Amino acid sequence: MADLTQRENQQVKQTCVLWVLLVAIVGFSTGCHRQYYRRQADCEAHRLIDQKAMVVARPPSTGIRIDVDRQSRMFNPFDLDFQPMPPDDGASNRYMQCVDGRRGYPMWEAAGKTNTVESPDWWQFLPLNENGVLVLDLDEAVEIALLHSPQYQNQIENLYLTALGVSTQRFEFDTQFFGGGQTSLTTIGRRAAGAGGDSSTVFQVGTDSRIAPGGLSMRRRFATGSDLVVGVANSMVWELSGPDTQSATTLIDFTLLQPLLRLAGRDVVLESLTSAERDLLAAVRSFERFRRSFFLNVTVGRGLESTITAVDGNNSASTVANLNGFDTRGGYLGLLQDQLEIRNSKENIARQTENLLILEDTLLESLTNIPDDPGSIIRERLQVAQARQFLFTSQSGLVNQQAAYERSVDAFMRTLGLPPYVCLSLNDPILSRFELIARELLSRRQQLSALRVSVGDLNVSLLAGNEITIDEQTGLPISQIDWTDDVAETIRQIREAIEPLADFNQTIIDEDLPMVVDDIKAFEEALPDRVERAKDLREAYQEEREGICGLLNASEIDESIFDVDDLEELDQELRIAYEKLEERFLGYENRINALGKVLKSLDSGESEKLDGKKLSKKLRNDVIIATQDLLADMGDDVLALQLIQARARTESLLLPDVKMDPRSAFAIASRNRRDYANQKAAVVDAWRNIEVIADDLESSLDVLVSGGVGNVGSNPLRLRSDTGRLSVGLRWDAPITRLEERNAYRQALIEYEQTKRSFYQFEDSLWQLLRGELRQLYANRLNFELGRQAIRIAASQIELNADIRRQNDDRGVGLGPTAARDAISALNDLLNAQNNLLGFFVSYEVVRRSLDFDLGTMEISPDGLWIDPGPITPEELLALPGTDSL
Repeated sequence: MADLTQRENQQVKQTCVLWVLLVAIVGFSTGCHRQYYRRQADCEAHRLIDQKAMVVARPPSTGIRIDVDRQSRMFNPFDLDFQPMPPDDGASNRYMQCVDGRRGYPMWEAAGKTNTVESPDWWQFLPLNENGVLVLDLDEAVEIALLHSPQYQNQIENLYLTALGVSTQRFEFDTQFFGGGQTSLTTIGRRAAGAGGDSSTVFQVGTDSRIAPGGLSMRRRFATGSDLVVGVANSMVWELSGPDTQSATTLIDFTLLQPLLRLAGRDVVLESLTSAERDLLAAVRSFERFRRSFFLNVTVGRGLESTITAVDGNNSASTVANLNGFDTRGGYLGLLQDQLEIRNSKENIARQTENLLILEDTLLESLTNIPDDPGSIIRERLQVAQARQFLFTSQSGLVNQQAAYERSVDAFMRTLGLPPYVCLSLNDPILSRFELIARELLSRRQQLSALRVSVGDLNVSLLAGNEITIDEQTGLPISQIDWTDDVAETIRQIREAIEPLADFNQTIIDEDLPMVVDDIKAFEEALPDRVERAKDLREAYQEEREGICGLLNASEIDESIFDVDDLEELDQELRIAYEKLEERFLGYENRINALGKVLKSLDSGESEKLDGKKLSKKLRNDVIIATQDLLADMGDDVLALQLIQARARTESLLLPDVKMDPRSAFAIASRNRRDYANQKAAVVDAWRNIEVIADDLESSLDVLVSGGVGNVGSNPLRLRSDTGRLSVGLRWDAPITRLEERNAYRQALIEYEQTKRSFYQFEDSLWQLLRGELRQLYANRLNFELGRQAIRIAASQIELNADIRRQNDDRGVGLGPTAARDAISALNDLLNAQNNLLGFFVSYEVVRRSLDFDLGTMEISPDGLWIDPGPITPEELLALPGTDSL
């Protein structure tokens, strides 16, 4: 009975110990939750990035975080630590279920499945209008790109990974603790070898290296290169059967290794940590430059620069890009330019259509008058054909322009990180000043052109019943039209078409004329600045001509573009031309009323009393010619009003001021460019690497100190010094074989020379870039003034053509032999001049923004938007804190 009770007690002990150990093993082996480790890594990486960002960035700035915004297309709505299975290829997926005849892991879909790799509802956060169109201004385009661009997010993630590398290197010099153990339960039968005829059950737990390698230990590495390891080995044994005894042993030992030659010294020991810290600093600098480059890429299409490669040790190896492409336009601003050029092309086509109407009206009038010279009708038919051919060619060009624009929009959507199927509309006033003719005023001529087309068709229908007979006495042809219901209906339709003309003219008087007056006043207000800019440009031009090594030797420029007196004369000229036009529009009311009375009288039935000859003459003079002359004169005057507005707006345009010489620009860039600082650091890195590599050429001589102390008896905590041991020794390895080390050392010397050459080549490239940008700015200033003159001349050509046509009509001469080509040439010249002026401004603005970026002075708001510095001058920029002082 006693034996049975003792055996039961032993079984209870065994069961309790096993459960305790099982719980302990499971708890320690599973560790912390995935989410804990992820958040811990995020906190540490963000803290490291913030430390470096405080040194690199000038205010304003914002924290750099890896988290993706909820509104982004890249947002992951699932649990980051237990994500569902994304869509897979069917054939590939079979290998996850069964591979080489072996059943695969059955829990792949434990977290569920998803049918998308992007955020399923990201499009709901897009600021679409009621028609489902994404309408963006320039700032909104940048904000959308920051939210959705994979390139931008990739740079943040690479920077994050670089910060993790620093965390790893810092951990190398922290006190590191390790722990582990092993338990065992051994049962030995009575007849087993060595059992002594008695059965026994032994339970053992401990951290002895014989049981669990490593045990409980602490490791610490020091900056001198020494390495200290302290371990605790413990073993406890319970015999659960037989005498029920227990025993315990404890051993605390340590090992200290101190290199004296190879691998010794702070230069070698701290190299990995130093490189990691410097790489993170370089990566933060590169990211700050990337943020600015990203803004330029979205807004003006400049290529991205200073990208970060995660944990590669080469974050400082950025280069000066776009040496020949800094003035190329693209991005949002390029699309705006394309939009405006398309609008100019449409306007040019409208003018060509109007010119075709004038030619067709003249031909109709010639057919009605039956001229003595039949060849004149042939010439006029030829000019109508020429005008129509040019019109079709222009329309074909417009179709190609629009197709190219849509392709550019699709590419721009990719830049924003959005799919091309999203409908995009651009709406930003940055180039509105280059709408040289207001859209309201453009619509006036379009309305007038539509009216001329409809009235012209009605006039042609009046001639449907025209009969030509020969006078027996004179032998000349005589035109006659009999009054019919069709003629009466046509007269009524002409009258209805002409009725809105009075309101149309009054709208011009009430709305368009005051708008043009405001544009003339704006030109007068801008005149002092124009005069000052003209003087500055003349001085710069003279300095460049007299200089030996200037930016641009433009010695063939017509210096009349610098004349200030010409601007004051133009102001008076515009005023006088406007007053004449105002008087003409005020006089149209009487002409419109007189024409209405004539049409009303014809529509009243009095025309039935006229014979065919008199009716034909009355319709020709009082209806066809009168309506054509009225609409043509109003069209000419609307065009003249548009040209006055275009010239006033053209002369009011001012380019942002940039006063900079190459030497000052380089001095500013060398102090402020973050990649320049990285390049300098890269030279030092290569120089420092020589010392690190040279350490491997030395012999190994280490001091090794080890020792330990154990317990006495069965008490694991009863440690006594008389059980201890201490050992001190030297370990030496002669440098007999050092071929690989020798080659690595020589390679380090060569790489240092290469890095030095790369640095001064970088400086040369920077000089070239800055000189090129300043040269382009100067060229754009000259071209902009030449573009003003071109618009002035093109506008005067159109006015002269209109004057010549009026004079010919007054003399009854008709069109000249080259009237069509002259009119089309003048229209195309105006179109090209408008587009060129717009192109010069866009190029100037692109280069100005690029110069701010390449000087290293470009500032970005926390929202990622550019802070326009206004005038760019050396005095203000040299006062900024450089990269060394940040």
